[in-house]
Amino acid sequence: MAEKRVVYLTFSTVGGKSTSVTISAPRAGITLQDAKTAANALVANKVILGSGDALLASFTSASEVSTQSKDLQ
Repeated sequence: MAEKRVVYLTFSTVGGKSTSVTISAPRAGITLQDAKTAANALVANKVILGSGDALLASFTSASEVSTQSKDLQ
């Protein structure tokens, strides 16, 4: 059985829309504060853009999702 973990960072854009970034294989024990620090650096340094090249305005949320997969036999 394999487990996969990702973290989704959600942002609002200057135009008022929402966009997200997926972080594959985040380190164990990541906290909301860790996510906020990373997300705020992405916004401040204009590292990424939203849909239609919209500038990010602010970080809005973070969530961790874990899934398990199992081969059928």
